[in-house]
Amino acid sequence: MNKGQIWETVIEQRLQLAGILRRLDPGQWATPSLCVGWTVQDVAAHMISAPQLGPAAILKLMPQMLRYGYNGTTQHDGQRRGRAGAASILSQFDRFATVPRGPAVVSMRETLTDSLVHFQDIVRPLSIEHDMPLDAAVEVARRLAHTGLLLGSRPMLTSLRMVATDADYSQGSGDEISGPIAELVMLRAGRAPRWELLQGPGFDVAREKWLARRPSET
Repeated sequence: MNKGQIWETVIEQRLQLAGILRRLDPGQWATPSLCVGWTVQDVAAHMISAPQLGPAAILKLMPQMLRYGYNGTTQHDGQRRGRAGAASILSQFDRFATVPRGPAVVSMRETLTDSLVHFQDIVRPLSIEHDMPLDAAVEVARRLAHTGLLLGSRPMLTSLRMVATDADYSQGSGDEISGPIAELVMLRAGRAPRWELLQGPGFDVAREKWLARRPSET
């Protein structure tokens, strides 16, 4: 995907998520997300913080990064932003969803990754279906071959060959596991996939290594 396609997808995902968020009741906003320690509200606030985290905002977070590390700072900041409440978060989506920008410290492909993975972190616990765009999911899966190491999925990335059954994607070496590209993305991102949709000789290896991993925080 080129730069224009990536930002078009990011914006599209933000707008689609905003539409879903507007239909949630208070209990759904408070539902635990797939991110350990984060509610749906926290993840939504984190997602729309992305276009707001320019150089000046990142600089303000540096003391926290020195204390908590990148993942810890991201979690603290997301939870803090979540406390602003649903109305404030929706207002931020109105203002910033169409801004083609992500946090100053990461590339646009990390912003694309967050857009796809965090969308699922929100909707899956609510039993809401949302399909990942296939081309974007392939882009993210390839990116996670490198950045997934930060999400506790290194053992799977180094011991499995992942093959998508609905997209032109295969990557890795070792025992093969196959299934929809969205489930491979979630597995690469350290999340629980829909195991019933995956198959292959690498299935048991993936399941074992996922259970042994450090829980995802972001």
